[in-house]
Amino acid sequence: MDGFEDDFTGDAPGAGGVGEHLWLADDHRVWDLGPATVDTDADGVRDSLSRTDADGLTVFTDSDRDGGVDRITRIATDGSVSSSVYDRETGRWSATKPGRLR
Repeated sequence: MDGFEDDFTGDAPGAGGVGEHLWLADDHRVWDLGPATVDTDADGVRDSLSRTDADGLTVFTDSDRDGGVDRITRIATDGSVSSSVYDRETGRWSATKPGRLR
């Protein structure tokens, strides 16, 4: 992961202990989000975790099993849905098409 490996100094993902956590790289900082608790793609591996607040639900996902969050999906209390994906080549987050739950 370009940029992410430079900031990450813990165990390699999947190595047990700290490496089992999901990590979010942002502006040269790395945030430990805790262990994945949900298998969102039904492949038998927990790849996501969710957080709720007064404004809705956010799901952080590691879709390529490297420990780094590469998709963030937000479902707001008004039913609006937004998602961003991380491009490892550029080191930038890009918004995907927004939507709404019916």
